Amino acid sequence: MRQLSVFVENRTGHLSAALDTLADAEVNIQSFTIADTTDYGILRLVVDRVDVAKQILAANDFAVVEHPVVSAVVPDRPGELAAAMRIVADSGIDIDYIYLGGRNTLLLRAEEYERLEALLIERGFHVLHANELL
Repeated sequence: MRQLSVFVENRTGHLSAALDTLADAEVNIQSFTIADTTDYGILRLVVDRVDVAKQILAANDFAVVEHPVVSAVVPDRPGELAAAMRIVADSGIDIDYIYLGGRNTLLLRAEEYERLEALLIERGFHVLHANELL
């Protein structure tokens, strides 16, 4: 799964401008999260048309970076998230960040994303790919 990280300034209207840019290009946002600092925020997105989104954001002066993420379906039951994270922790894979996506999915960013994906599949988790909607 491909994710975009968009740097947005912490000023009124900048997040809205980024989202308007995607809407105008008819890019559908499937999952997102925002992390902020004093000066800027990082808008992390999974969208239906990554290449179009990257191009249109860059053309509108937004700094955008693409990263692979693993999107794993986690059952909506108590303890499932803890169990998934225990599997990852026991493997020694370091997670950079994690957030909730659509359809009970976790989006995980790790340098060893291929190993993480293989581990989760091996342990019975359904891992979504770009052709599957979140």
